[in-house]
Amino acid sequence: MRNSPRQTAGHRPVHCPCSRTTPREIAMSEHYTLADLRRAERIQILHPQFSTALERLSHSHALSRQGAAARHLLLIGASGTGKTSVLHSFAKQHPSYETEEATIRPVVYVQVPAHPTIRGLAEAILIALGAGVQLRGSTAEKTNQIVQLIRNGKTEALLLDEFHHFVDAGRRTFEEVTEWLKTLIDQIAIPTVLSGLPECEWILRSNEQLRRRFAARVALTPIGFSCNADKSLFRDVVHAWDTQINQGRPTWGLAEWECVRRLHYASNGLLGYLSKVILGALECLIEQERHDLDQSVLAMAFSNYVWRGSPPELNPFDANFVFRRLNQPDEPFEPTRFSRRNAPKAAIPAL
Repeated sequence: MRNSPRQTAGHRPVHCPCSRTTPREIAMSEHYTLADLRRAERIQILHPQFSTALERLSHSHALSRQGAAARHLLLIGASGTGKTSVLHSFAKQHPSYETEEATIRPVVYVQVPAHPTIRGLAEAILIALGAGVQLRGSTAEKTNQIVQLIRNGKTEALLLDEFHHFVDAGRRTFEEVTEWLKTLIDQIAIPTVLSGLPECEWILRSNEQLRRRFAARVALTPIGFSCNADKSLFRDVVHAWDTQINQGRPTWGLAEWECVRRLHYASNGLLGYLSKVILGALECLIEQERHDLDQSVLAMAFSNYVWRGSPPELNPFDANFVFRRLNQPDEPFEPTRFSRRNAPKAAIPAL
């Protein structure tokens, strides 16, 4: 369990409750428990972008299983758009299993290490393949071991998450690792997914052959709030969270438009941040042994899990909130250095 939430000083709740529960319904309800929190943490909302990305992965995988050439995919999006959730969901659809001869791993998920080197990335892949930490062996030996384990384990897809970490490598290391990865992908000849922040586009620009292999791309974006279609989609996602958390209980009424509007400011349309607020609110209810959720609970969740120490006028669930995007310097949705400017000609950082 995360650190126990505490009441945030200075936040005055809005006097428009988020819960439609009646006193009688509340009296009939049971307190939320850690079991409820664990179950809620496993919830996945299959909104259209998520479903589209999952379908693209499944399509490439299915074609390869039928004998077609491997089709690779680049999955990009800002932090919190659900890239890792897509990869985990796809991997769960194809779990590992044991046979008398070997452990079969149809889909292998790997998190690219920070400041990747050939050795570091190769070891991360080997660990994901069940080989454990390999302290000895040349690059060629590790590469051959990866290829052999993928063949022995009948691996059908390789998922490389946090690919944007390549930006942190020095120029020479960057060139060496991208070239090694291109060669490995050709050797294993199975669908490979590179997933990461939008700067992954810059990485591929620096290696023409790698860019050609990952010409197929899927982008996950925040859900907007400027048109009725986006508003309805975001509201549907919020309502899905509410109903799935409260199975067998009265819902919190998060889908009321006032709550939907404030939740969008609190998350900036990023589903990762939306889940932080909602799960944080559930944790507050468990801590306080409460049934009902109101704006004060959401204000605490925002302060604890999105922006610690946020002033009252910049907490979307406070009565004094100024109703503006929280994208100024030192605010949670401040644009990154990559989104403020056009991509440079090369993705390789200067030494």
